[in-house]
Amino acid sequence: MIREGCFVSRLLIIDDEEDICEIIAEVAQSCGFETSMVSDASLVMHKLDTFTPDAIVLDLMMPGMDGVELLRVLVDRVKNAKIILVSGSDARVLNSARRLGSAHGLDVVAALEKPLDIPLLRATLGQVTAGANKAVTATDVGQALAMGQMILYYQPIIEIATRRVKGAEALIRWAHPTRGILLPADFMEEIVKENLMESLTDYVLTTAVHQVARWHHAGEDLTVSINITASSLLDLTLPDRIITMCGQHQIPPEKLILEVTETEAMKDVTRTMDVLLRMRIRNIGVSIDDFGTGHSSLRELQRMPFSEMKIDKSFVMDVVSNRDCAVVVNSIINLGHNLGLKVTAEGVEDVRIWRMLAERHCDYAQGFYMAKPMPPEEFNRWMINWRESNRQEDAGVSALSPAAPIQPQTQPQQPS
Repeated sequence: MIREGCFVSRLLIIDDEEDICEIIAEVAQSCGFETSMVSDASLVMHKLDTFTPDAIVLDLMMPGMDGVELLRVLVDRVKNAKIILVSGSDARVLNSARRLGSAHGLDVVAALEKPLDIPLLRATLGQVTAGANKAVTATDVGQALAMGQMILYYQPIIEIATRRVKGAEALIRWAHPTRGILLPADFMEEIVKENLMESLTDYVLTTAVHQVARWHHAGEDLTVSINITASSLLDLTLPDRIITMCGQHQIPPEKLILEVTETEAMKDVTRTMDVLLRMRIRNIGVSIDDFGTGHSSLRELQRMPFSEMKIDKSFVMDVVSNRDCAVVVNSIINLGHNLGLKVTAEGVEDVRIWRMLAERHCDYAQGFYMAKPMPPEEFNRWMINWRESNRQEDAGVSALSPAAPIQPQTQPQQPS
């Protein structure tokens, strides 16, 4: 039973098999959802007139109107709902549908094969309701920025061939006074909605430069990668502002790497190229992030002055188990190297992925196998332990078999 006053998430189940609907509803209700079911695709729009869901379980194999058509129809009706796809189709079809939903702008959080794994379904629904209970308001976000509650965590980036700590990616977190550490998914939508992205970007840049300076003056040769949005890329003053920051803190500009996604870089190619080129002239690194998920042409990629490329983790995490992902990852590594770029693989979750990337001569790795994102003090302790554990290299351990990763124990694992 849901306690009075608690937030109740609403789940819409769309599946032509009524017994499946009832099973999902039973599991969802045990997770705290209010549920509603539709077994006829033609009635979905009518149902949405009376029931606004926070999440939707959608079967791809609906008669009359299949799940792919429904995804297209749902775009304007449930833009903010979490979508869980289910199907008896093979994993390749499910993964393609998931990417299609994301391309439409829908928040597709999982793709589950039938027959349903009930513990996995329960865990997925549990994550959805946990996220809903952490909903924040625009006022909360504005106050958080003003009160300095936004902080940066750092996730190590490792050179695969040498196991050297090359640098780190700076990742924003909200140190909420009552809810603990919140991830960007919990508040970034409100940041954008309230036009606070410029303020947040300035904060991230300033904080990251401070941290680079601390490492640099302590004798650490580390880079810091910072995510930049499309609006920042259109700011013609950005290169000069960054150079001024570097000068004030006496750090070489090449210690900073700005990451921009394919999609963002292509919104205004000419102006973006202006800003990125001026970055590169000033020796600031520029990386194309989440490569493989956007819509850039090879011509535009070749024209842009990138120095690095990051393979999206959706490909890397499945590189061992999914032949198609392995082909994509290998092709991206070859493409990057042929264009003279360094290549980083995100989402390195275990030793099998590490070894496969090493065999394919990928340059850098980032992921939970080495370490999760952590505050600077924890990062420094982790780095000491990592270097100590990897002194085995001198005894003949190859890059294909790295020493066991050292991970801090004080922070639960969480996505970046």
